[in-house]
Amino acid sequence: MKTLMMEIKKQTLVLMTAALGFVAALVWKDAISAWLKPLYESADGAMGLTVAAIVVTVVVVVVTIILAKLLGEREQK
Repeated sequence: MKTLMMEIKKQTLVLMTAALGFVAALVWKDAISAWLKPLYESADGAMGLTVAAIVVTVVVVVVTIILAKLLGEREQK
């Protein structure tokens, strides 16, 4: 029973952390959209949004690769 309660607490913490991360992601989405608005506002609607999506995707992939390398090196030490 004690193990079950510990697992429930652990999973609740994981879910709450994920929920807070999701809220932060929504706020960042709005902030990034505001920064990119000049990029896609002057272009034709869908095309401008597509270009903005590609730019953001490239940045996210590069940052993810850098973070994975940094965290991977720390785990190996």
